[in-house]
Amino acid sequence: MSKQNNLVLIDSSLWILGLKRNCSENVRKVIGELLDKDLAATCGMILMEILQGSKNKKEYDEIKIELEALHYFEENKEVWNRGAQLGFDLRRKGVTIPVTDILIASIAIFYDLILFHADHHFEIIAENSSLKSKQIISGI
Repeated sequence: MSKQNNLVLIDSSLWILGLKRNCSENVRKVIGELLDKDLAATCGMILMEILQGSKNKKEYDEIKIELEALHYFEENKEVWNRGAQLGFDLRRKGVTIPVTDILIASIAIFYDLILFHADHHFEIIAENSSLKSKQIISGI
């Protein structure tokens, strides 16, 4: 797929840190800059992970509106096939990664997105694939 103008897929692990009341300045700055520059992207799995953790209906609705304003990337047959291959390859190396993380990484790889996250699984995937990722440290 073609490069998507340096768009950044923000994983739920980073969003969850950013949504906390005591969010670190570093996380707030990173997410804020991506939003300000219209570089933030999401996908169905990330939407689902974030929204299912909402405290109440009001928070759910507010977060949903905000996330739906981001660049959105669909899962398709090729993404699923690449994800299956990635999971298979990782398992052959003795590495087991949650399928949700493999799917998110596969979306980032397929659409040539950079993945910002706070989840060590993506660092393992990046070491064993073409995933471009950046782990954001909360600093708390």
